[in-house]
Amino acid sequence: MTQAPKSSSLLSRVQQRLTVASVARATYVSSLVALGLAVVTVLAIRLLGLIPQNQEQATWLLAVPAIACLGAGLFYRRVEMQQAARAVDEHAKTKDLFLTLSSLHTSAGEYQPLVSASAEEKAESVVPTEVVPFRFWERLGRVAFVASLLALAVWLTPQLDPFGKVEAAAKAEERTKEIGAILKDTEVRKAALKKERQIAENESDEIENQLADLKSDFRKMMPKKTESNAQVLSSHSSELGDMWKSVSNDQLRRMMNQPISDQQLGTSTRSEKMNQMLKELQDGKTETLKQELQKARETMEKLAKAETKEEKEKLQKQLQKELQDLKKFSKDKAGSKQLTDALNKAMKSLEVCKECQNPNGEKGEQGEKAQQLQKEAMEALKESLDLSEQEMEKVAQAAKDLKKLEEALETLSKAKELNQKGELDGSKCEDCETMQDYADLYAQMNGEAGEGEGNKGNDRGFGKGGEAQYDESDPEGYKDEKEKTQVQQGKVLLAIKTKEYADELDFDPDKMREYQQSVGKLKSSVQSALDSEEIPPGYVDGIKGYFDNIEKVDPKLQK
Repeated sequence: MTQAPKSSSLLSRVQQRLTVASVARATYVSSLVALGLAVVTVLAIRLLGLIPQNQEQATWLLAVPAIACLGAGLFYRRVEMQQAARAVDEHAKTKDLFLTLSSLHTSAGEYQPLVSASAEEKAESVVPTEVVPFRFWERLGRVAFVASLLALAVWLTPQLDPFGKVEAAAKAEERTKEIGAILKDTEVRKAALKKERQIAENESDEIENQLADLKSDFRKMMPKKTESNAQVLSSHSSELGDMWKSVSNDQLRRMMNQPISDQQLGTSTRSEKMNQMLKELQDGKTETLKQELQKARETMEKLAKAETKEEKEKLQKQLQKELQDLKKFSKDKAGSKQLTDALNKAMKSLEVCKECQNPNGEKGEQGEKAQQLQKEAMEALKESLDLSEQEMEKVAQAAKDLKKLEEALETLSKAKELNQKGELDGSKCEDCETMQDYADLYAQMNGEAGEGEGNKGNDRGFGKGGEAQYDESDPEGYKDEKEKTQVQQGKVLLAIKTKEYADELDFDPDKMREYQQSVGKLKSSVQSALDSEEIPPGYVDGIKGYFDNIEKVDPKLQK
């Protein structure tokens, strides 16, 4: 149609508009179909409970325009030139003029110039936008209406669960999060324990070094050097007291102070076994605890290999009981919050294992998820048991260090008493090796000196041995002497010059009552301080004894 440029341009423009209209029509239909399917899908998912609402992804709505575009590309009708010519002829009422023009290149005849001339003349009056007008608003309105129905279905359709699938999926998701949190927390706690264990080892080495120095200084004590002895003992007392405060805490002290009945040890009941474990833990040992933990591990391994449902249920009950016993010991006896938390993680993992045994015999994706979750739960159980063992060892090490420090402080207290009497002699410590040896020695020496009863000169050891024989005829003469008391800083409340009580006339009754009230308040304050402050055990008895004896008044003066 090179000889009819106007007609050719007209037909080309009309063809383009027809192509656009065809694509738009295909897109419109595909959009309605995609939106309709989306509405049905949402209603089915919500009303039949196929997918939990919290697992629905908003991104799947992007599938609607994707389907519409795909349908438009696959199903739109391609427009040929003859279709454009027919559309122009219908609009211009030209009786197939342009259709004939579009077919001239395939026909021969002398009439071709006449057809071209007529088409060129008519093409000037034909407007392509009028031949193929675009009317999209009505169709866009229909698409928007169906899209609004989809939005209402998404936001307003309630979540039903007729088959229990939503509940099961939600529970599985919750359990997955729990197991993930257990594994993460266990990993974090193990990393923290590694650092704490290194610090504890350094503290234990420092304690051992300090105790070695203390025993060495005990051997150097000389009865006549009470002042220098006191300085050395005070230095050790201060350092050991600081170490005691560093190692000690409320839960550890409660565990160490729990009473144990020796008559119950060695039997097989649950409470007696716990007493046995507590006694060992107070001594810094964990043999029985590790045996119980090993039993739980062996039961866990059998559970992982079990095949029948009955065998699994039996092993689960057994493992649950073993974990409950360990948890009860940790909570009631050991008092370790960290150990209790580790055992709680193990019991939670076991609970997840029980729930993930696929009781309904589900196959496919749900069954695979259950198996995967059960595998993760078993891994979390194993890690929790390993963490429990590490927590046990930490408590045992702290108990061992605390016991050593308390024994050293008590021994120091006995040594101070002997030093005040001028009887602390390091030469008597030749056979002492452990701190208990020193404590026993000083206790014997204090008993001999405290009661004033010797061994009758027959060298039968320390203790109450009766009166010693002596010769009153001292060639150098016997002199009565009194020990000079040490004067310390403070306020003088009362001075009595005789050994007997003073007469009533020497006291002002009102002043005496005021004094007694002050002493009573002082004792109450001291007791409150002992209860609230961290006082090493080696000091408690001495403090109480001092304030208990601060007031000695004749009963008749208290009327």
